[in-house]
Amino acid sequence: MSVSLYRKYGPQNFSNVTGQKAAIEVLTNSILKDRVGHAYLFSGSRGCGKTSVARIFAKALNCLDRQKGFEPCGACDNCKAITAGESLDVIEIDGASNNGVENIRGLKENVTLAPFSSKYKIYIIDEVHMLSQGAFNALLKTLEEPPEYVIFIMATTEPNRVPVTIRSRCQHIPFHSISPEDIFKRLEFVCQHENLSAESEALWEISRQADGALRDALSLLEQVTAAGDVTLPNVENIFGAGSRPAFERWLKTLREDPGQAYLNLKAMFDAGASSVRVFEEMFSLVKNLWLVSKWQNINSSLGISEHEQKFLHDEAKNWTTEKIFNLLQIILRVLTQARLGVKNDILIGMFMLYFENPSASAPVQVPSPVIMNAPSPVNIAPAPAAQAQQSKAPEVLTAANQVEFDPAFKDSLLNQAHEKNFLVFCGLFDARPYERGQDLILDLEHKYNYEVLRQDRNSVALSEIFNNYSSVILKYSTAETFCAKTQAQAQAQASGPEPVLMPKESQELQAEVKEVKKESSSSPFAKICREFANLGAKPEVILMTREESQEEIESEAAAEIETEGDD
Repeated sequence: MSVSLYRKYGPQNFSNVTGQKAAIEVLTNSILKDRVGHAYLFSGSRGCGKTSVARIFAKALNCLDRQKGFEPCGACDNCKAITAGESLDVIEIDGASNNGVENIRGLKENVTLAPFSSKYKIYIIDEVHMLSQGAFNALLKTLEEPPEYVIFIMATTEPNRVPVTIRSRCQHIPFHSISPEDIFKRLEFVCQHENLSAESEALWEISRQADGALRDALSLLEQVTAAGDVTLPNVENIFGAGSRPAFERWLKTLREDPGQAYLNLKAMFDAGASSVRVFEEMFSLVKNLWLVSKWQNINSSLGISEHEQKFLHDEAKNWTTEKIFNLLQIILRVLTQARLGVKNDILIGMFMLYFENPSASAPVQVPSPVIMNAPSPVNIAPAPAAQAQQSKAPEVLTAANQVEFDPAFKDSLLNQAHEKNFLVFCGLFDARPYERGQDLILDLEHKYNYEVLRQDRNSVALSEIFNNYSSVILKYSTAETFCAKTQAQAQAQASGPEPVLMPKESQELQAEVKEVKKESSSSPFAKICREFANLGAKPEVILMTREESQEEIESEAAAEIETEGDD
């Protein structure tokens, strides 16, 4: 069985590492100055060399015949054992499958053992973010104070998932995505050593498709060589259409014959190209075209092939900067829909519609509201009930009462908000406040701010901050939301208005009150009830007291009967 290209041509020393100059400088200088840390955290996207550099670093630390002061020789027993994965002093742990507390407990028991044949005992933990919270807690003390001969090297693609207590105990070295130009050079090197005949544009296309991961690029190259020669048609067949040269041809067709461009774009989708990838590649090409049309001397700094440089230079003469910019906006809008899962035929239709009718792609402009400049706020009585507020129709501003926006009024409101609630203060930055009668209107330009401020806690905060207004109303376009009641209004609403009795109910109650006045019961409750009636108390209070009086009389009667029965 043959060895995969990414394993066969993986770097074995620091000088062979591609595209990680800053990280390599940190590690080599720490070796030269003998300032090696006890724990390192390598973070970066997939295939950028984190684990490979960790192995090289381990070899350099334990090498018996170090070259240039920092390079592993690759020939001593330690280097050979580490390269073959047979070293007892370099332990590689897969964090995804060894993520429990028991696994870390076993590591802690072995960490105290001295190295067998090397200077350092090195633990390489790959995908460390996959460890459980309990495992991280178990590792914490050992990671903070390991034996002087132990070094931890942890690699992760998601450093944000590593607890800050772990990160703070490590030297965090970020690894960057590898540029297409660096990947192209490495692919050329591999093709030369493998005696492969490869077209330059084919290698550039593989470099772009690798998305910054050299391991992915070598895997793609191996896949293409299995299908035939490394040519652009073979590469396009492997990727299912949508290569950069294909988009260059399509862009030229779009300018000359939009109808044919529609058919060509449809053919790309029919060949199996991903809609998101198609519009991302389209945006990348048009973005480069816009840059070249603006600044012609930037062509050689884009990290693209000579063929693409020539295409951009020639094609930029046929497009105006404004038209390219509009095309970028159209692609961005369709790309957003593609990421939401809209069908391909709809995406193609949207793109062609916007391209042929640029005005259709422009967002609808909502007229800015006319702001009323009112005098300073004054103390205002509590507002009516919520239903009355919700049914209140917005005031129609006429030419007679239109005035200019007052920045000083807005500043005074912002100052009030800043003192009491910073989140509300930030949300009001784009507001255009004005007064409408006894209400404060906060007209917001952005829907996001409107949605945040209308949340319950922020709505209540607005009412409390501007409690000298009858109501605080949030507005976005034609939508209006009344903020929660101020405290005084909430209390008034909680107490509620006095019940209004219908005429018939009122007459019945008055008749019952007259009967209460005539009653001759000697019960204390009955006496109190008669006193309430004589004093003109509310009928409801009198009748409630009467009911309690009757219950007391019945209770006393029942007690007397029970006593007589006992006798």
